[in-house]
This record gives sequence, C-alpha cells and structure tokens, in this order.
Amino acid sequence: MKYLLLLPLTVLCFTASVCAQADSSGIFRTAKDFLNGKLDFAIRCDSQSHKINADPLFKRNRVIVKHNGQTYKLAKDSVYAVRYCSGVVERLFQGKVYPMVNPGEAILIYKVAIPAIGKTPAQTNWYFSKEAAWPIQPLTIGNLTGAFPDNHAFHDAIIAEFKTDGELSRYDPVHKMMRINRLYLNAK
Repeated sequence: MKYLLLLPLTVLCFTASVCAQADSSGIFRTAKDFLNGKLDFAIRCDSQSHKINADPLFKRNRVIVKHNGQTYKLAKDSVYAVRYCSGVVERLFQGKVYPMVNPGEAILIYKVAIPAIGKTPAQTNWYFSKEAAWPIQPLTIGNLTGAFPDNHAFHDAIIAEFKTDGELSRYDPVHKMMRINRLYLNAK
C-alpha cells in the first residue's frame, strides 16, 4: 500500500523535473541528467539562442551544437537526448533519433514518422522504453509484456484494453497521459 501512494508522487516529481525547463533548450548527457532535468549547453529560449542538430546530413555519428559563438561536435553516443525550444525532446539511441511523445511519463513512448518516398506510402513507427535508461524497442504487446515480466496485473490490463499493437499508442485525454502509462500506474 505504501508503494501505491509513493508511485504517483514519484511520477509527479519526474514530470516536474523533465517539464520544468520547457522554456529552455540543451542536451542531456545521460538518462540520469534527463530524469533530473539537467541540461548541458542550456539556454533560456526567451532571451538566448543557439542551434543543435542531432542528425546532421553528412556527420551522422555527431551532434553539432552552436552555443555562445562556439561550435561543438559531440559523439552521438555521448548524448542521451536533446531538448529544443519548441519543447520537443529527441532521444538518441544506437545512432538514431527517436522523438519522445511523453517525456514526463514512466514508460517513454517514441514516434518516428517516415515520409513517403516515391510510391512507398508514409508510415509511423512507435517505440517504447521501460524506463529512461532502458533500450528502445518496438511498441508491441509482446515487447511491452516482456519488459514487465512479473507485473501480471499490467499484462492483464494490456490484453483487456488493446487488441492490436497499433492501439498501444493511444492517448488518454481524461488523464492527460498515454493510455499505456495510465494502465501501468493502475497495475502497480
């Protein structure tokens, strides 16, 4: 029972630390920095400017930061995520960029939109990570239940709520969070 009371408080603190700097931009070096809201190359978006390119065309293994008149080239594997002035947070994982849909929630969801090329239609791929420091995996019912092997209440809630993998990316407007996170909180 004690843990049930602590979980909402923990999620609230996590959300507050990640979202507290929504008016700032910079990079998170580690998952711990992300959870604590600690930005490197940080600026206040209303009074300063800089440029961060997490996926430059010809330097795919680098993140390029132009900050205070200096240009910094960082190895992609030394950066956990980038927050832009728009509020968008992109996680860098295995050399790829994954835009976060819900940076303040327990189970992080990522949406990668692939534009149409020629006759190939556009598509959207969904991913998740169990926690901030966990690897990113495709968002499927099997992967999600596998990430929480001992939480049978969560498994049952997933199976009852979702019939296909495509439904896992639903947003819960009443609770203002991704539906999968609402089920997870209720299953703890």
